[in-house]
Amino acid sequence: MTAVEHTQISEEPVRLGVDFGVSTTIITVGDPAGGFPTLDLEDISHIVPGIPGKNGVYLVPSLIRYEEGCVAGIGDEVLRTGREQEASTARSMRRYLFDNSPVQVSTGNGHMIRCGVAAAEFLTIVLSRAVGQYPGGANMVFALPADASTDYPAWLERISRAAGARSCSWVNEFLAAALGYGVYPQAGKPFLVISFAETELTVTVVIVVEPGTGHEWECVRMAGRASIPTGCQVVDAWIVQDLLTRFRMLESNPREERIRPLLFREARRARERIPFEGMAEITVTEPVGGRTYTAHYGPEELTRVLDGHGVIQSVRDVLDRALSALRAQGQEETRIASVLLIGPGCTLPGVAESVRDRFPGITVHVGHEMDAVARGAAAFAEPARAPDRITNSYALRYWDPSAQEHRYRFLVHSGTRFPSEGQIARITISAAYDGQTHLGIPLFEIAGNKDRECAIELVSDTAGGVRLAGPTEDAGATVQAVPVNDRNIPLLIAEPPAKKGEPRFECTFVIDRERYLCLSARDLATGTLVKLNRQVYRLT
Repeated sequence: MTAVEHTQISEEPVRLGVDFGVSTTIITVGDPAGGFPTLDLEDISHIVPGIPGKNGVYLVPSLIRYEEGCVAGIGDEVLRTGREQEASTARSMRRYLFDNSPVQVSTGNGHMIRCGVAAAEFLTIVLSRAVGQYPGGANMVFALPADASTDYPAWLERISRAAGARSCSWVNEFLAAALGYGVYPQAGKPFLVISFAETELTVTVVIVVEPGTGHEWECVRMAGRASIPTGCQVVDAWIVQDLLTRFRMLESNPREERIRPLLFREARRARERIPFEGMAEITVTEPVGGRTYTAHYGPEELTRVLDGHGVIQSVRDVLDRALSALRAQGQEETRIASVLLIGPGCTLPGVAESVRDRFPGITVHVGHEMDAVARGAAAFAEPARAPDRITNSYALRYWDPSAQEHRYRFLVHSGTRFPSEGQIARITISAAYDGQTHLGIPLFEIAGNKDRECAIELVSDTAGGVRLAGPTEDAGATVQAVPVNDRNIPLLIAEPPAKKGEPRFECTFVIDRERYLCLSARDLATGTLVKLNRQVYRLT
């Protein structure tokens, strides 16, 4: 049964597991009875064959191409035309998004856009097509990588809403991989994830921790990790070079430059299919001269290339480094309960065999290298939690000169509903000295629950901190407080400069539907609204 055959006319929302990867995006339908099939999105996805008796995996290359300021191709449309390397094609978008990179891509009309914007457009289009296949709508469950930025979940929520999804939730990528293989890790017992992806080979020792922190997608910790920048794209480059040598084509040959992009497409296709079909026929036609080059490429040729570049030894070396990090924490590798293989590189000849040799007696899970993460996301049952309540408390910190210690005044208490019905707090900021131009608002996460009203006046001090005045009782220095916005403290700029003790800014706070504490601020000297619902921090 293919993914298309599985699609049914139903008025009930379907659960879709989404693995938005650096190079590929896979969407799995949450149907245990149907084997969690991957979703075929016509024209923009292609199928990677599976082992006999199992369905193949539909994947969407994470590519978007622009032309004359408009989207000209998505996913496999870009690959089929051999234009993935053009300046107007955005690729590796998730990596740039996480790094908040300024890298831009041409839109083909003289303008440029950031890769993060391209990523939003790509994923919105892909998810919209997925949702459109289900009259009853869809609930999205995303796999969150370990290196995801803190605002990534909120970004996914916005994309899901724009795509028409009914809801959006997420699960840690490592936990999703385990669930995708039908593995339910025990708290405190490590399992190993070997990821041989398009861009790198990574081995991670993962331990599940007890949930209840309010971060359900972060219920695992990494006890050991090692990686090298040898991924499937590097393997494709080796195959291309091997083919050029077979075709007796030198790098100085103009034909080489013209057919190289076409060979990369064929090399990728061969690398995906050889482990399952045994032989791939490679055919490329030189665009200018019209000469056609053909070659049969199979397991023997692929193994020769891998052996020539020491791939299996690299797998063993990365494994040893990750396990060494585990031992450095006082844990033995004999405690590892299972080993999971994910990523297309894990299907390459010799990889799984070398892992089994390294871990005799431990179950090594294979067979879902491509779709385990998406399957696990679709199967994930989020821990019960009141969806409209804030889990933790948040406060402003100030210096108490009489007690000679920092104290805290609460803005948000554990159990507060979101979105808030109107303002949750109002503060007035005054300068600590004449000529002060920058006044900051630091926020702290507080352990415990203080159910008191907040009527606060906030005054900046000469050290850049804050002090407060007002009738509300505050908390002493014994509370456990963690700064949460120290890398991105909202600054209010006084122009003209403020005078000492003179009320300068009136600030109000609300909580929006995405759990963000939002700030609005008015300059009392000029009457200007300088901030309007500026997101301060995403509360948990």
